[in-house]
Amino acid sequence: MIKKSLLLASLLLTAQTLFAAGSLSTLKYGLTSIDNDDGFDFSKHSFRVDAMFDQGYIIKPRVGLAYVSIDESEAEGGVSGTLQFDVEGVYEVESRYLLTPYLFAGMGYEYVMDSRPNFDSQFFIDGGMGLRYPLPNGINLVTELKALHMLKSNSNQDAEFAFYIGVGIPFGRTVSPQDSDRDGIYDYADMCPNSPFGTQVDLSGCPVKQTSPTIDSDGDTIPDSLDVCPNTPIGVGVNDRGCPVRTAVQAKSFNGAEPTMLGDNIVTSAPVVGEVIGEVVSEVPVKVPAVTIVDSDHDGVKDSLDQCANTPKGFTVNSIGCAVKKNLDVRFEPNSFDVTLASKSAIKAFAKFLKRYPNANVKIVGYTDTSGNRARNRLISEKRAQRVKQLLVGYGVSSSRMRAIGKGDLNPIATNDTAEGREQNRRVEVEIR
Repeated sequence: MIKKSLLLASLLLTAQTLFAAGSLSTLKYGLTSIDNDDGFDFSKHSFRVDAMFDQGYIIKPRVGLAYVSIDESEAEGGVSGTLQFDVEGVYEVESRYLLTPYLFAGMGYEYVMDSRPNFDSQFFIDGGMGLRYPLPNGINLVTELKALHMLKSNSNQDAEFAFYIGVGIPFGRTVSPQDSDRDGIYDYADMCPNSPFGTQVDLSGCPVKQTSPTIDSDGDTIPDSLDVCPNTPIGVGVNDRGCPVRTAVQAKSFNGAEPTMLGDNIVTSAPVVGEVIGEVVSEVPVKVPAVTIVDSDHDGVKDSLDQCANTPKGFTVNSIGCAVKKNLDVRFEPNSFDVTLASKSAIKAFAKFLKRYPNANVKIVGYTDTSGNRARNRLISEKRAQRVKQLLVGYGVSSSRMRAIGKGDLNPIATNDTAEGREQNRRVEVEIR
């Protein structure tokens, strides 16, 4: 009982460690054939947990831990079970269909519980093949055939064979935009990520030279920090925002007539604009040219508020100008997951954008129209999203930054009653996190 409790604790601890690291983690049940001298005997119950790390390489590393229940009687030698720890490399074969075949090979160590002379702990090399079938929300059904060759030969353990079925679950961090140095610029757009707290920074997150609140460059008594019109000529009256105003003393230039005196009041031959009392002249506002709002990347957020400059066309942005969603202009070959040649340029442009912001994470979402079976549409949409992810990896974007899912015919952006609308609904969207 104590040994089985320790075994369970080891499996749970390993699972927690693997899952926290991210990628595709798989729980499997299987049957193992150990003594194969008289043919295969798949009678030993097996339980396995493993995790495959997708870092964008052709060969993906995988680590796993398995328990094989043997429960031999005392007459047979008394072996209760084995623990197998292995490290493998997985190669996924390119497929045009929903099923993804893969090959794997590696090495490991088998610990035999209650071992006996002809059945002892030792190292092994292994290999095999498997099939992965995607379900909605990133879950996968997995089936696998595995062979182990023991490096130390004895009468009971030249080789072992195992057959597994299981469920693969994607695990990984969902990273929301962060601002580690609290300078108002998200980490993925911050070129100076360690600015001291309170430092004034520019749109790239780098410190800028601060202007003293008492400096008044144009001498109009309004400090530069409050001056909306910073280059007012000397002698021109201004309001509390630093913008020019006119007085009756300046009426000639304002209304084209010389001012004259009438009693204690200043008047002009032309209509006086503003009320004059004694020698105190009320201010007559001058129309100030409208301030042009600059939005260099045309994302709807002016440059002074835009924390993510040069956002490519087509992105939906948030209130500070950072990209959050885009509908990629991607088309697929008929009845296929292959992207058309013309669509690859859009994927390449998006990869270039992602490489500018190496800390941004991406969710790739595939959609279909309502034609055909809904369950199959969901699988097709996920397979297409996976294909876009593969192409982005090929253009230099780390696979660990991306997650691909399919939502089938959900969230249509056009009617499904016309051919044009259905074509628009067959799309791939990307979300920046």
